[in-house]
Amino acid sequence: MSKYVFLIFLLSVFLPVAAADNTDALCREADRLHAEGKNDSALIVAGKALDEARDSGDTLAMISVNSSMGVYLRTMGRLDEALSHYREAMEMCVTESFGRRRDEEAMQTAAALYLNLATLHVDMKQKKEAGDYARRAADYAARCADTELKVQVLSQAGLIFLMCGDDKEAGRLLSASYRQAVDAKLYPAALTAGAYMIAVADRGNDSDGLGEWRRRCRDLEGKVTDTMTLIAYNQILCNVALNHEDWHGAIALFEKILSTKGVDAMPYVVYDCYNNMHEAWAKLGRWQEAYRCMGKAEALKDSLFEKDKAENMRELTVKYQAKEKELALARSETELARTRMYVAVAVLLVVLLTVGWLLYTQAQRRKMRERKAEFDRLKAETDRRLTRRYLEGLESERARMAKELHDGVCNSLYTLQMMADRVSSDGGAQGQQAGSLPARLDEIREQVRKVSHDLMPPEFKYADISIVLEDYVAGTAGVSGCDITYCAAPDDADWTCVPDDMALEVYRITQEAVTNAVKHSGATKVSVMLGMSDGKLTLDVTDNGTGIQQRGTRGIGRRTMRQRAEAVGGRITLTHEGGQTMLRVEVPMRDAD
Repeated sequence: MSKYVFLIFLLSVFLPVAAADNTDALCREADRLHAEGKNDSALIVAGKALDEARDSGDTLAMISVNSSMGVYLRTMGRLDEALSHYREAMEMCVTESFGRRRDEEAMQTAAALYLNLATLHVDMKQKKEAGDYARRAADYAARCADTELKVQVLSQAGLIFLMCGDDKEAGRLLSASYRQAVDAKLYPAALTAGAYMIAVADRGNDSDGLGEWRRRCRDLEGKVTDTMTLIAYNQILCNVALNHEDWHGAIALFEKILSTKGVDAMPYVVYDCYNNMHEAWAKLGRWQEAYRCMGKAEALKDSLFEKDKAENMRELTVKYQAKEKELALARSETELARTRMYVAVAVLLVVLLTVGWLLYTQAQRRKMRERKAEFDRLKAETDRRLTRRYLEGLESERARMAKELHDGVCNSLYTLQMMADRVSSDGGAQGQQAGSLPARLDEIREQVRKVSHDLMPPEFKYADISIVLEDYVAGTAGVSGCDITYCAAPDDADWTCVPDDMALEVYRITQEAVTNAVKHSGATKVSVMLGMSDGKLTLDVTDNGTGIQQRGTRGIGRRTMRQRAEAVGGRITLTHEGGQTMLRVEVPMRDAD
């Protein structure tokens, strides 16, 4: 895509031309509404003007209003209706009777229509035809006495040549438009021409010219309030910023355009802003913002019906060219037949090439989307598989340690306890000294048993997650000296429907969170709340400790909790507010295996 394509929309600025007395006031009102970005209102007023022109049979007024309505509709993205109005205007403009007219109204009407046709050809990447129509528009404008129309046509024709790559012709027309606009104190037109000259100087690497035109435009900017003119000026500055890789500057300018009143009614401008913003954010490595802007741009792009626009444009071009050939060669039937044959062959080739290009482009885009989707799916599956493998290894190691503690160390301590019982039964002084040994060994054995149960709680074989958490909280509160409370809601919830793997991960997260609160934050009160609603299992652990930054949870502990939540499709949020720290876990419910 050309770096100036985003300016195509701004070529649709309405050019005021003379209309019949009965429609002149309505045309001016429609022009004002369009300049303010109120295109819906402009269409209603222009429709009334068109009805009056048809009733009066005024050909010039009908051509003028149809051309203007085509601009309004194209601005709103309603391409089929816009092309219908252009077609009606073109059919009247190429008649033999109209071609004989040389008055001011006819010159203005022809200039406006040729400029709109040039705009459409630029949009379709047909540079040669666009340049021809732009040159005709400038020639007709040069014969007009209306200075305001003349400078606008010269400015827009210069932009068309700029977009076609003819910088020399563009500079000539734009400089002439700027000088005449300044002399006539037409500041919006002068700012438009100056903005386009910034683009000419930037593309020609003319740093002196670029600085000079920037200065002139800054002097004019404060004198202009017209919405369309300001949007055109800021888009030129955006383009220059992108050329020089000033990503932050370009983003600020695009946001300025999007905040302009009335820009929501201009889908092409909004699409261009989001499309360029997503590329600028990507260059800065801000992928979340880039993805957001790309999504908005794609949604707008789908609504612009680009394929239908191409088909209708080809139909209009063929019909217009055929009409011109017929009028030019009306006295030679043989030459007319030969011309029709050439036109038919050319159109057939254009259609075939265009269809082939469209099919190829669509196939390439589809392949790119499929490859990206496959890559994202594989990446997500790999992340889940690695997380699950890590947690399964962690649980296996916990189970092994629990078994060693329970079956090995506890049994050995039990043996020592029995031996101590026999020693104490022998009586005498030795028995009195060893009397406290069995009680001490029993205490140690119970502590080891509790550690093994914390590593791999056997309660999951006989109880649901709510009962297990209640038992854990009661036991931890007893040995920690901290006020730890537990509640589950709703009261009638069926906790047995929670799958075992999900219940185990929630239990582990509770262990880690409570331990962090008691050992690392200095908390004196901890509350554990288990909930189930709207198809989600929730866990809230709240304490009155020192907060997030002071506790030792930024390392393995916090990372492990997040990995456990992600392993069962959930997520964790940690907040500190009002002297309390809350860890919240949300896990979507699924059927137990």
